[in-house]
Amino acid sequence: MKTPCEIVVWYLLPAIRSELAKALENEGVRQKDIAVYFGTTPAAISQYGSGKRGKAIEFPAEITKKIEELAKRIAKEKISPGEITKNMCLICGLTRSTMILCKVHRSIEEVPEGCNACLQHSL
Repeated sequence: MKTPCEIVVWYLLPAIRSELAKALENEGVRQKDIAVYFGTTPAAISQYGSGKRGKAIEFPAEITKKIEELAKRIAKEKISPGEITKNMCLICGLTRSTMILCKVHRSIEEVPEGCNACLQHSL
């Protein structure tokens, strides 16, 4: 069985990055600049836009709003890479506190009845 961390790395973070890349493009930020913010290539950003990376996860309005707010801050304030990382971690943590991670996990493999590992934050 995959661990919650694997689900985050392989599914959740790419979906968050995809949504953030799209929100940044909506704010008028060029793919080249988005790639610099993400530490990746413009081709990877293009793949987020086309759906080849970061398969769509239906985020609740609260999460979508946080992603859009971060995009606005990046576009307008030119915040540092460290600040972007901090905000991405906050969005990821907020998402982990919902059942989204569990839904994604259950969509890719059989999960034991009553499993709540995705909602656990410490040992």
